[in-house]
Amino acid sequence: MRRLDVALRWLGAVGITLAPLGLFVLPGLLHPEPYETAEDQFTAIAEGTGGEYLALGLQIFGSAILMAAALGIGGCTIARGRGRILGAIGLITGMVAAVVLLVVLGFELATLTVLISATDTDAAVSQVVGLSASPVFGVPLLVGLIGFFLTLPLLALALWRSRIVPIVVPLLFALPVLIGQMPLPVDTTVLVGVLMLVPCLWMSVQLIRGAVAKASANAATAATSRVMS
Repeated sequence: MRRLDVALRWLGAVGITLAPLGLFVLPGLLHPEPYETAEDQFTAIAEGTGGEYLALGLQIFGSAILMAAALGIGGCTIARGRGRILGAIGLITGMVAAVVLLVVLGFELATLTVLISATDTDAAVSQVVGLSASPVFGVPLLVGLIGFFLTLPLLALALWRSRIVPIVVPLLFALPVLIGQMPLPVDTTVLVGVLMLVPCLWMSVQLIRGAVAKASANAATAATSRVMS
């Protein structure tokens, strides 16, 4: 049981930080320029040099690693007994959000390929703008993003209930929400992602500390058993 707890802690520690890093921070740093319209963005992509594939690959990785965060932290809190309801909800929302985001990103990968390989840029941009404005794309994107932004504080609250992190950690998730609503003169995407990393890194550190302590206790117990036998 202790080995399972250690494995879940490591899984959650790695996933909870890499998920926002891959989904928002690194892609935002690769493409920091804001676009006024969707047409401007897709035109820039169609005329780009291929760096869009790297940004999209990071987002796909971030969505996939969100599953690890949900499984690790959700499983850890469920096994501990304290915060198990919040952990179970975070586990479910994290899995659903990750799957939906992967589907949306798969669609974006297809449209990216269409834009870059198109011979008629204007026609390709017009087609992609129409597809991206449809509910078939917009609704899953909204579900995925809402699920993602719900999962992180839910997992933080579950860790607080399990006495792994202090209450300030889940409260810190309110800061990027407030900043995102403020009318700042610059694009706040990267700033919001960085602020989101603060409580995520805090959770990672506490989970790793607990995993190391548990592993040391397991090693000490095993050594004692060998000596006694």
